[in-house]
This record gives sequence, C-alpha cells and structure tokens, in this order.
Amino acid sequence: MSKRGRKIKPSAASPPLIFYRCPKCKREFNVRQEAVQCEAGHLRVVSAREVQYTVKPYPFTVEVAFNNGEKRIYRAEDLGG
Repeated sequence: MSKRGRKIKPSAASPPLIFYRCPKCKREFNVRQEAVQCEAGHLRVVSAREVQYTVKPYPFTVEVAFNNGEKRIYRAEDLGG
C-alpha cells in the first residue's frame, strides 16, 4: 500500500483530500485500512511456466500458479507482431 496519499488541490475554503491507493490495482480509498485490505486480497504469482509455443518467439499458452494453490492457464489472444 502506498505510504503517501494522493492530495488534490483544495479550494481556498476546504482542507486537502487524501486518498489511499492499492499498489496492485490502483483503486483509491478514503480509508487507509480499506486500501491495505484490497492489497492483501490480490493473489501473488508463485510460478509461471510455458505450456505451448507456436512459430512465434513468445509462448502461446502459460500456466500460472498462485499463492492460494490454484493454477490458471493463460493463452495469447494476439499472435501478431
């Protein structure tokens, strides 16, 4: 979680507004604890491995393992470039 909140320039009569941002998804919160909880709720990548290649230099399919024990398969949608 970012240690510094984002300050918005106040008008002459109002105090500055402070937001706390989750560093993973960049969502902003008014309460610091909510930003900390948001950050803790994101899964962490433990490992990634190539599953399938095509004629391109990058893998077409990748298996990603997360810190909760789940594994997901991700496939490239754009094989251009």
